[in-house]
Amino acid sequence: MQRALVMPRGTVMAFAVLVLLLALAGLADPGLTLAFAPAVVLLALLCLGMRPGEALISRLRARFETRAVARASSMRRPRLALVVRPVGCSLAAALAMRPPPVRL
Repeated sequence: MQRALVMPRGTVMAFAVLVLLLALAGLADPGLTLAFAPAVVLLALLCLGMRPGEALISRLRARFETRAVARASSMRRPRLALVVRPVGCSLAAALAMRPPPVRL
């Protein structure tokens, strides 16, 4: 049989005021609420008498973790052949209508 959870009235009121302040801050700036959400959850766990350790946190994360869907693999892109581009005089010779004159 589980025992009833007994919390002092001051703790319950303090937590209720904190949640109310967080909700009002959420109306003003939702990013602020998201930033403080982990701290509020941890405070709630501590107020309930739970001492979250590494095992509990990993179990809670595993419960809400989404499984990554394996993507279909396709063929690898073919590697392009190494091409040496002509530069300088060889580029000019390649683009000329006739080869450059022979030096005397």
